[in-house]
Amino acid sequence: MKTPRVVLIGGATASGKTAFAVRYAEKLKTLYGVGSAIINADSIQLYDELKIITAFPSAEDMAKIPHRLFGILKPHEKPSVAFWLEQARKEIIRLQAKGKVAIVCGGTGFYLNAIKNGIADIPDIPPSFRQSVFEKFQCIGRDAFFEELSHLDKEITQTLHKNNTQRILRAYEVAAYTGKPLTEWWKNASSAGYDVKQILLLPPKEELHRRCYTRIQKMMNNGAVEEVRDFVSRYPNYNGGLRKAIGYYEISDFLNGKLSKDECVEQMFIHTKQYAKRQMTWFKHQMG
Repeated sequence: MKTPRVVLIGGATASGKTAFAVRYAEKLKTLYGVGSAIINADSIQLYDELKIITAFPSAEDMAKIPHRLFGILKPHEKPSVAFWLEQARKEIIRLQAKGKVAIVCGGTGFYLNAIKNGIADIPDIPPSFRQSVFEKFQCIGRDAFFEELSHLDKEITQTLHKNNTQRILRAYEVAAYTGKPLTEWWKNASSAGYDVKQILLLPPKEELHRRCYTRIQKMMNNGAVEEVRDFVSRYPNYNGGLRKAIGYYEISDFLNGKLSKDECVEQMFIHTKQYAKRQMTWFKHQMG
């Protein structure tokens, strides 16, 4: 059986990944007669809600090229890298059986890395140990906890934001329990077994910032405020993964009168730039 062909397209938010993936798929068909499908590798686009602020692919793009693993989760479901990789593998196998190429596209670097290198065989962390780490996090506070993590796994703190609670807890518990940083486990992961072509989109900073601002303006003009208002009304005490979407808290604060509309846009722009910078750092360090 031939090794599955996979094209990885990664890059920061607003770098043009989706549009590039669609053009790439069209070129494959036009120039080589090879069909393909785009597999989502963005954790926030796994959800079936808040499609405006999560920059879901347009209906036009989804009609041009088959898209997979978009909108497959309900708001309260929590994906993991292992879950995503299993779903992606199924899609890759289906495409291979039809002689087609899988184009895995997104900004969640951990997902792309899992396709490229597989998942590290990290020992199971006992629930009691995980609980003790969480209690320490609550006791000493986020800043002190993140500082301790930087001594356990300096590399990961250079690419993870301290507000990403789930991942900093995971990095801490792995390093503390196994005595080896999570980044080292990743580096020693076994190959996923795919014939991979890797494409990273790394626009100049000024161009990326312009794209970020244009995207935010487009979101606000296309109903982002109404989308968040409706979501919050249906899920008033929401505590799931969609809170990570830039715009969720900022627009919520605008709706609650804590921010003006201009301040809301400015906060979204600042947070988008910060997120893009972390993504660029990760891709440069982890994927070259």
